Amino acid sequence: MALNKNDRTLDAITNLYRAAYYLSLESKETGLNFLQKAKKILGDKIKLDVNKIRKQGEDNYLYWAEKILDEYKRLKTKLS
Repeated sequence: MALNKNDRTLDAITNLYRAAYYLSLESKETGLNFLQKAKKILGDKIKLDVNKIRKQGEDNYLYWAEKILDEYKRLKTKLS
């Protein structure tokens, strides 16, 4: 996959990685903001519900980070 700084889809997929990273650091709001940005661009391609994650307790940071990474890997391989 070639690096294209003007590709919104690649930027949204990268935002998924950032969301997982920040959730793993237990920075919920920052992680969810990146997820929201990705969801806005990718739409129905992302199967995760941002509102469901937002309502979950704080014990689930790593669980949701893994789920977001699964989405990241799935979408990244589709582009390759």
